[in-house]
Formats: sequence, structure tokens, C-alpha cells
Amino acid sequence: MEQRVRDGLLFDNYGSLLTKRQRAACNMVLLQDLSLAEAAEALGVSRQGVHDLISRARECMEGADKAFGVIVLTQKLEHIGELLEENKSRLPGDLYTTFKKLLGA
Repeated sequence: MEQRVRDGLLFDNYGSLLTKRQRAACNMVLLQDLSLAEAAEALGVSRQGVHDLISRARECMEGADKAFGVIVLTQKLEHIGELLEENKSRLPGDLYTTFKKLLGA
């Protein structure tokens, strides 16, 4: 999976676990696509400081995902939803509706 997409998914799911400064650094660099220098200026730290904040944030978020598996589970549920749509015509209506409700769609 492309790192940029993974970073976004990690941040969406686990960003609340980060410190305020880690969240700010990740938001600027990973989501807003600012350079390390731009983020460093905004945060009042060095470029290395921003790099360290992001590295620690990624470690935290990857560890959380390893423990909870939310990203993989979300991808599996999306795939199930796609399969459900592809096979809609072959399923009884009530079964289709029940699964759609369970998937939150």
C-alpha cells in the first residue's frame, strides 16, 4: 500500500492517540503536504525535530494498528460490501438488506 495512503488511514484511525505536537506535525507534513522546513517553522522546532515527531507518531500508530487491526478489518469490510453489491441480484432481498445494515451502508 502506498505510504501516503497508509499514513492517512493511520492518522484517521489512531491520530487521537498522538500527542498534540505529533498530531500537528503529522497533519502538516502527512496530510497538508508541507515540507519539513515549513512545518518546523510553524511548530518552532528544527526540521529534525519534525522528522522525529513524525517518526514517533508513525511508530505509535503502527503499533496501535498491529494491536487492533482496524485498517485491515476496514479493508475486509469494504471488500465484503463490494462482493455484496456484485452479487445483489443472486441474493434474497431480505438477506441483502440485512447485510447492508450490518455493514453500515
